[in-house]
Amino acid sequence: MERTYVCRDWVPRNEITTPLKGTIIYRNCGIIKAVTKEQEKIQVGRITYEEFDNEEYQYIISPFWEIIDMLPTSVFQGIPGIDMDLRLEHYYRANYDPVFITERTPGKNREDLWELLDSVGLTYYDRLEWLIRTDLRAAVDNLIVERAREEACTTQVTDSRQLSKVLEESQYGDTVIISHLELLGKNSAACTKTLNRLMHYGVRLISKAEKIDICPEEYKAFLPMVEALCRMNERVRRERQQEGIEIAKEHKRYRGRVRKETDEAFLAETIRRFREKEIPLDEALRLTELSKSTFYRRMKEKA
Repeated sequence: MERTYVCRDWVPRNEITTPLKGTIIYRNCGIIKAVTKEQEKIQVGRITYEEFDNEEYQYIISPFWEIIDMLPTSVFQGIPGIDMDLRLEHYYRANYDPVFITERTPGKNREDLWELLDSVGLTYYDRLEWLIRTDLRAAVDNLIVERAREEACTTQVTDSRQLSKVLEESQYGDTVIISHLELLGKNSAACTKTLNRLMHYGVRLISKAEKIDICPEEYKAFLPMVEALCRMNERVRRERQQEGIEIAKEHKRYRGRVRKETDEAFLAETIRRFREKEIPLDEALRLTELSKSTFYRRMKEKA
């Protein structure tokens, strides 16, 4: 399979783009995420802030190219201030605040600086930390930053609800191990949605029963096959459903569509989590096993 191209031999053009070396006394990391209209948070890169013992500092922006290459421009248009055409593994900004930071965080000379810091519980000036903690968003794009873990996690999942929780907390580079693919969803469409989410989060998936091991870069080749099978299964299901309807009509037993039974307490909790943007729409649909139109109708009923 063709590997994702990343330039690793680029020569820095000036002091600002040259990595600093020395003793790091402070580091902070965040994950850059593109938020879709359905409130799914797609992980597109990592941003790191480092301070050195000689009072110098640098920002490092590391795009997740395996994910970015699979996103439409309607979802991701790039990281402001970064020349994405260079396709670097890491973009350095030494002793310089990158555009991505300056356009969405308060500067040192702002009159209400300490009020803004206090609003998120900060007692020191760290622009990246403020960005991670705040709920405010820049009007220029759909990008946000959430806290990053330093280490990747490997988790064994035994049921679908545990998988949902693990995915909510997952991060680029994590690994999820499942016993069989059925844990991804109760039908091919649900499985495809979960696989898309794993791809968007950059999570490696291992399924023991099927002996499948998919890293972020391999979803690009794997997903089209799954989506084709999903479309085929849906077509067969509809054909069989129509055949059953015709037979029922012939015997005068057809009563039309029956309202799908759902655990009302669980549905109410899922709707609350969706309204409060704790989970994206795709996850809410997967958990409730409802169609988009049915989910919104039930949500309107509980308004």
